[in-house]
Amino acid sequence: MSSTSQNVVNSSTKQSLYMDENYPYNQQEANQVIHNYDNRMVKNEGRKLRRERNRCLFCCTPKVLMIISIIYLALGIIHTVSQLFAFFGCRDLYNNMDSITPSTLSYDQSTFPTLNVITSEYFKNYDELWISQTNDTSATNTTIQIRIATKNSNGQYEATFTPSAYNINIAKGNAIDNFLALWTTKCVVNRVEIILPQVATITPTPVNINSNGLDIKFKQNAVQYPYPINLKTTSSDIYIENILITNTSIQATSGDIKGSISSLQDEINIGSTSGDINVKVNTNTILGLSPKVGLKSTSGDIDLELNVSNAVVKPIVDVSATSGDINTDIKLANGITDSQITIEATSGDVDLKLHDTFEGQYQITTTSGDVNVGIGNNKNHNRQGRIGSTDSQGFLKIGAKSGDVSVNFS
Repeated sequence: MSSTSQNVVNSSTKQSLYMDENYPYNQQEANQVIHNYDNRMVKNEGRKLRRERNRCLFCCTPKVLMIISIIYLALGIIHTVSQLFAFFGCRDLYNNMDSITPSTLSYDQSTFPTLNVITSEYFKNYDELWISQTNDTSATNTTIQIRIATKNSNGQYEATFTPSAYNINIAKGNAIDNFLALWTTKCVVNRVEIILPQVATITPTPVNINSNGLDIKFKQNAVQYPYPINLKTTSSDIYIENILITNTSIQATSGDIKGSISSLQDEINIGSTSGDINVKVNTNTILGLSPKVGLKSTSGDIDLELNVSNAVVKPIVDVSATSGDINTDIKLANGITDSQITIEATSGDVDLKLHDTFEGQYQITTTSGDVNVGIGNNKNHNRQGRIGSTDSQGFLKIGAKSGDVSVNFS
């Protein structure tokens, strides 16, 4: 009904209220009746409009939601399919890396004691940094072999140097390329192999390797590294394959560290932030040196299996974890009477298996947690005591906050 027709009806209705003799209203009462009538009409019109609007919403909203859902579903399917193709494509590239002819570089590590290897934060698929040792007994330089495999994309590297560092930068794309790769089958896979010499200079220079974005593989070597190696990584996992080392430091941020060291002559220090440490260490220290094993983790668990295989002097073990559990199995050779073992845990449990070859005092302190000490088949809650000869100088100290401690000497 149009607005003009509505006004005519309202006027006619109002006029009838004045002329109808059956209504004994005075002028004031008649005005009140007309006002009430107008209000009812307005409310009815409002209800009608709301019903029509709600009917539209209930009708249109499901259709809009359905269209949006179909679009999201289509995008999701496209993304999933492209990523599956990219995954299998990258895996194939990785499996065939050995068939790629590498770019080879060489430098004198005494001139450039630090090597920095950095890759783009995008397209992170199977990127690796290998650390190995040459079989050429006359080689004194460090060799770098770079393999880059691509699919529907490009990859390149740049080698630069500063007065004390050799730098390898592998460019793989930018943020836009990375976003587009979510919907395509682009892939770039890198492998950088650092081949260290067997022969050290007259005064051994430490080898410093810094890496960002590539997983590390310490490949098994045949001859003990004759110089210290310092490795630092970010956003990388580290795997150690039965290496022979003299003195090594490994520090990782946002990455796990695992593997084995088949022969340690001097010292190994391993630290991880936001990552677990799981290593096996066998010491083969020559006379006059004391093996030292130091493990430190923040926001990660520590698992250590240590075998001190010969009767060395004063082996040192220092293990600490913040927000992580510590599980250790330490076996000392017979005749070691001066071992120094320290274990500290904050917000984590400590489980130590220390075989009956340990001799010396032990002391355990906890802030909030239970202590369980097993000596042979006997278990007690003694927080301090002595094992073995009264003349032994060995010492075991365990401190734990907000965690339980379990020690087994059998």
